[in-house]
Amino acid sequence: MQEICDELGKIVGSEYVSDQPEERYIYSMDPGTMPPLEPDVVVVPNSTDEVRQIMLLANKHKIPVVPLGAGLVLSGLSRALQGGIILDMKRMNRIAEVNEISRYAVVEAGASQGMLQAYLKKHHPGLKHSAPDAPPVATIAGNVSIHGSGHISHAHGFHSDMLNGLEVVLPTGEVVRIGSCAVSKYWFARAPLPDLAGLFLGWAGTTGVITKLAIKLYPSYRFNDVGVFVCEDPQLVPDILYRLSGTQMGEDLAAWMTPKPDWARGFLHCNINYGANTKAELIWKRNLIRASVKEYIDKKIAGFMPLPAVMKQPFLEVPGRVLSRFADVRKGGGFEYVGAIMPVELFPDAYRLGLEIA
Repeated sequence: MQEICDELGKIVGSEYVSDQPEERYIYSMDPGTMPPLEPDVVVVPNSTDEVRQIMLLANKHKIPVVPLGAGLVLSGLSRALQGGIILDMKRMNRIAEVNEISRYAVVEAGASQGMLQAYLKKHHPGLKHSAPDAPPVATIAGNVSIHGSGHISHAHGFHSDMLNGLEVVLPTGEVVRIGSCAVSKYWFARAPLPDLAGLFLGWAGTTGVITKLAIKLYPSYRFNDVGVFVCEDPQLVPDILYRLSGTQMGEDLAAWMTPKPDWARGFLHCNINYGANTKAELIWKRNLIRASVKEYIDKKIAGFMPLPAVMKQPFLEVPGRVLSRFADVRKGGGFEYVGAIMPVELFPDAYRLGLEIA
């Protein structure tokens, strides 16, 4: 491995390669509960060409490679199961382009959600992207590649549905582009060529190293609001979500439950976030949303929680900080994800199983 380290140093610079025990230990785990597994070496590239050279070297010597975003997955996906190389993409964090008219951004694989959010607020305040309920250091590429979802996923799908194109380095060192960027300088869509993005989405980096991608952007509204619809019967939740989503007024829709704080225990909550550019439009949307679930309100078996402005604020934060505080390890907390991608009608069964697991 010393020879390999020397070769990697020639590619990226010796200060961006390490086989020291301290770094190997840090890169052996994620914030979840899976046991640590150490890599043999960590390398931090700065360009697609450097990634290409690293993959050529690894392929020649049959060395396993694990690409790493921010390392925030909770299921051990970024551990080196067979040793080898951890490919930390943190230096490749540039925002290459924002197309304001076609509403997309092109970013490198190490660019974080917080970086893009700050960049848009400063340079393109009329646009926003879908941010997950994760720390702002979470990478866009990491979330897209595991079919993650974000705060406007109800209206627009998983983050992988918001993908316009990819640049990927294959294990053989070949560089491929998928989407309109393969045949033009524009990253506006995955059409018109055959869509091969599925070869790299959901594969946790095992089929190639994503170096650049384009995601859709959306209007950033002047006025924003949230409604929290509450019931006690999990059997009602699928129909409630069906009715709320059917209005097509909400940007985001989330069902949640928690034993803390006390006022939330025993209830199922459905948040619906929506926005508008005028107060009149916001009220119009609110009325349509309320009308969709009026039957439940009239029967007095469910209803909207009265929320003063100060209580609404945590629900409007993007990303939300409530989960981070709730899972503060330093104060005796912790976090393990229990969830699934499934049809909405399976919610009651999944809710009961989640309680059993907890």
